[in-house]
Amino acid sequence: MGELGGMGGMGGMGGMGGMGGMGNLTATGLGSFLGAGADPVYDPVLLQGLQITEQAITHVAGDWDSPDAKPLDFDSANNLELWAEWVRASLYLTNFMRDLHWTVINNKKEKSVTLSYRIPQKKNVAYTPFFKAKRPSMHVFNCQLKLLRAYLDQRPDRTAEIITQLGFPTPYFMMILGLQASPNRHTLELITATQVIAAHVAMVAKHHLACRRPDRIGAKVMPIIPTPAHATFPAAHAVEAFAVAELLKRLVAYVPHYPDVDKRQALLDKLAERISISRVVAGVHFPIDIWAGALLGRAVGQLVIAKCLGGSGIDGYAYDAKENSDFFIDRFKPGETDPDYGITKTGSFGIVPSRKFRWLWGKAVGEFALHQ
Repeated sequence: MGELGGMGGMGGMGGMGGMGGMGNLTATGLGSFLGAGADPVYDPVLLQGLQITEQAITHVAGDWDSPDAKPLDFDSANNLELWAEWVRASLYLTNFMRDLHWTVINNKKEKSVTLSYRIPQKKNVAYTPFFKAKRPSMHVFNCQLKLLRAYLDQRPDRTAEIITQLGFPTPYFMMILGLQASPNRHTLELITATQVIAAHVAMVAKHHLACRRPDRIGAKVMPIIPTPAHATFPAAHAVEAFAVAELLKRLVAYVPHYPDVDKRQALLDKLAERISISRVVAGVHFPIDIWAGALLGRAVGQLVIAKCLGGSGIDGYAYDAKENSDFFIDRFKPGETDPDYGITKTGSFGIVPSRKFRWLWGKAVGEFALHQ
């Protein structure tokens, strides 16, 4: 039996916790955006002062009519400039998720989830698959425990990274590109929007595939951080990290700012790998979780780019995890079918851009104009 799902209604986003890190998102799922741009609540004394002043001076303004008031442009991306960051975050999320659909297969031969995205059609609604993952057997996960054991010795060296990456590891990406909070605020908004979107997409796959965490299978794993209360496969940190890496690789090639684009892109890939693998070191993921997350993250990053710029270039993959598969960035980067690792490239497609994402991309690109 297949089960179709979608995000068309988006009636509520409650209870999403911290997604990948269980430390950065809130009940709305808007992460570090929550409340950003909102004015603080006034203290009682200030409130009283404002009331007294209002009553004392409003008589000089005359009547209540405002004949020269003009309405805002209807349904315009230009209005985004007027909204608070957390409001824009909600709009980015709903704009992306409304076109996401998924199909679940649950029978004796196969248990899998396929994520698809709506593509433009003149008459009918059509969805193109971009990620399919089969649920690994318990035998595969038991074999993965041996690979995981080899990572545990790295814990003393990686503890600082593991702890500071419990939420979104944005400062690590900022380090590579030299981003600054104020001058690059829209670039950071684009990064955070991508992370939040990636986290929500990951949860769709995680929920249906419902795979146990390493410490629930192997007693000797003993994670050094709290085990997140959601499924292990795919790894949401990997989805988020590789989505952001994909996005920023395109950004550094797009803006005439960095003289060493190839080096920055290589560093972004390597950082996404390290962020992801640190979750294996911590004991909350298997290497195959990283494979699934990296493949899904690449697709999400490409979808966000297409939302910003339009065009093709979104690669679809199917993943059937192999019991002895470790994760290596050099095997991931080629982006083609790799039978040894259970990876099948299923094709490429494109989508039309979104006015909201195109507005944000333009704002982010403009932040590099003074630094060329």
